[in-house]
Amino acid sequence: RGWLKDLSEGLTLVGPDMNPRNLVLILLFLSQIPVPPDHEALDAVEVCAGEGNLSRGLQQCGLRTKAFDIRYSGNHNFMRTVGFMAVLAAVRNCKPGGLLFWAPPCSSWVFLSSSTHSRSWMNPGGGDRRETILANIFVLRMTYVLYYAYLRGVHFIIEQPLTSVMFQYAPLQRFLAWVKARRVAFPMGSYGAPTLKYTALVGTLPMMHQLKRTLSIKQLKLALERTHNAVSLVKRTVGKDGKKRVAGNKDALRKSAEYPLDFGLAIAALVPARSSRPRETNVDLDCYQGEDTL
Repeated sequence: RGWLKDLSEGLTLVGPDMNPRNLVLILLFLSQIPVPPDHEALDAVEVCAGEGNLSRGLQQCGLRTKAFDIRYSGNHNFMRTVGFMAVLAAVRNCKPGGLLFWAPPCSSWVFLSSSTHSRSWMNPGGGDRRETILANIFVLRMTYVLYYAYLRGVHFIIEQPLTSVMFQYAPLQRFLAWVKARRVAFPMGSYGAPTLKYTALVGTLPMMHQLKRTLSIKQLKLALERTHNAVSLVKRTVGKDGKKRVAGNKDALRKSAEYPLDFGLAIAALVPARSSRPRETNVDLDCYQGEDTL
C-alpha cells in the first residue's frame, strides 16, 4: 500500500532502532488479542485532551473514558516511548465500536504559522525547521496508532481547524483514503464555543454527519459578539523593514481550543459502545518505567 510505504520511510525519523515491518507485525498481532472484560474495557480514548471537556461529556453519558494530555503527566508525552506505548495500550483496552478522538497540536499546520513551518496545500510536509519535522513525526506516530485502532474495530476522529493542511500530509492522507474516512466541517461556535472557530473532523465514526451544525441568525450574532470581545487570536506587527507580520497569540489560541461540553455530549450520542459506569479521565502513568528508545 502506498500509505504504508510512506510510513515505513517516515519511521526512520521516529527511531532507527525500530524496524517498520516489525512494528506493523506487532500491531497486527495485538489486533487479534481479545479485549479485556467488560468492567475493565474502555468505550473511548481522547488524546491531546486539553481541559478534558470532551471526556467529561462522554463520561456524563456513561462512557468509560481515558484521556491523555501532557498537562496531566510527563508520561503522556506522545513523542516519548512511554507516551506512545500508553496510548497504544489504551486503544488495546478499548472495545470494538468504541472511539479514539485525537486533536493533534495544530500550530504547525495552520495558515497563521505558515511563515515558520512553510507548509501549503502544495507542500504540506513543510520546511526543514526542527519544529516542523517534529510535527511530521507526531503525525506519523499517530497514523500507526490509528492503523491499530482500525484493525481493532475502534472508530477514530481527528480534529483540526479548517485551515489546517495536516490531512494533506501524504502518509496520513493515503491512510485516510484507504479506510474511506468521512469528513464533516462546522463552526464550533454552534456548540457554544467563545468564537466561531471553523472546525474539520475526519474519521470513521458512523453517523459523523450528525455532528454538523449551522448557526441561526441569533446564534451567529452572539458568536460574532463573543469573537469581538475575546482576546485576539493573532498578533499583528510591523517590522523595521516596514513589512507587516502576523503571528498566533499562543494563550488565546490555547483557550480557543477548549471544546464546549455540548460537543462532548453530541459525540457521546454517536458512540455505540456503552459501559455501566464512568471512569476517571486524568490517568497518571508514572508507574511505567520503560526505556525511552522508540
